[in-house]
Amino acid sequence: MLNTFSLSPNMSAYGLGTTSYWSGRNQGLDACIHEAVEKYGISVLDTAEMYGNGRSEEALGKTIRDMNRETLFLVDKILPDNADEARFRNSLVNSLKRLKTDYLDLYLLHWRENADLSFVVPAMEAAVKEGLIRRWGVSNFDTHDLRDLLAVPGGANCFCNQIFYNVYERGCEYALVPLMKEHNILPMSYSSLGSNYYPHPDIHRIPPVMDVCRLGSLKPEALMLKWNVRHGFCTLFTTTSIQHLRDNLQEIPEDIYQRFEQVIEQEFPAPDHEYPLVKI
Repeated sequence: MLNTFSLSPNMSAYGLGTTSYWSGRNQGLDACIHEAVEKYGISVLDTAEMYGNGRSEEALGKTIRDMNRETLFLVDKILPDNADEARFRNSLVNSLKRLKTDYLDLYLLHWRENADLSFVVPAMEAAVKEGLIRRWGVSNFDTHDLRDLLAVPGGANCFCNQIFYNVYERGCEYALVPLMKEHNILPMSYSSLGSNYYPHPDIHRIPPVMDVCRLGSLKPEALMLKWNVRHGFCTLFTTTSIQHLRDNLQEIPEDIYQRFEQVIEQEFPAPDHEYPLVKI
């Protein structure tokens, strides 16, 4: 069920976010991470230095300390304010210390903001050569941002762009995702089930969706996550409930999924024009 990507065979199609560690350890998220890794084969665990000013990294480091590091795919993010000559390496090293690991599988520039891409790209490449990170990428980069990145020498080595994407918000499909595919940049979605910070309908109140769910005795969240994966995204979600985790990762019969796909195309059709990327 949890297929991997050809770009990185040890990278699971689903991943768990760690914003629930914002204030430190969270027993619910601890338990979900262990079950996700040990029972469902999820390897991708996503954090950021911004989450609780490093507390999320520290908590995740404690949660995974007894796990086989080589089975995990750790994703971390640097704030644009730290992505300069004075602070980049120190910020990266501090993140590694908090996570209690020698390397990151993927290191992302969290937003573009005022970051100097002509510095960021060689800094990321140097970190790869030093063995501190294995891959690098960006987050919240819209089409024009990505074109600017690709114009920088070495920018084509960008592995991933982590963006807001779900059945409700498909704007990136028009221009951004095709550009990423053209340059072999993996799309990774956050807020894959929607976000309280961005208004959207309640999928539980959409009768055609719930009719499909009843046919397969499925939760709509499982179908939503599967939809993201089928659209080529490494799909992040977060939960502190073991039951929600299991509901989200239910096995989905192909005929039921195809019905869901048809309903989404009717209720939330693909964009017919380009508009700005949603960022939270």
